[in-house]
Amino acid sequence: MSDDIKTKVTELFREKSKGDKKMFYIRDVTKWLPNEDRHAIQNAVKELLDEEVLKYWSSGSSTYIMLAEYFPKE
Repeated sequence: MSDDIKTKVTELFREKSKGDKKMFYIRDVTKWLPNEDRHAIQNAVKELLDEEVLKYWSSGSSTYIMLAEYFPKE
């Protein structure tokens, strides 16, 4: 896996999360990097989820991805 793509994804999450919106769909992430392979981006996101840099959040009907630092505490 390219650490370059993981770095890009992490930086974009930090940049995009500065406003009110903190949760994104995987399709949002692939749109942020239109020149990268969609599967490589999805694999990078999976690795970032495994590393707990990102977390899944589900409303029950929709699943979002967000930075772990913004994940609601229980």
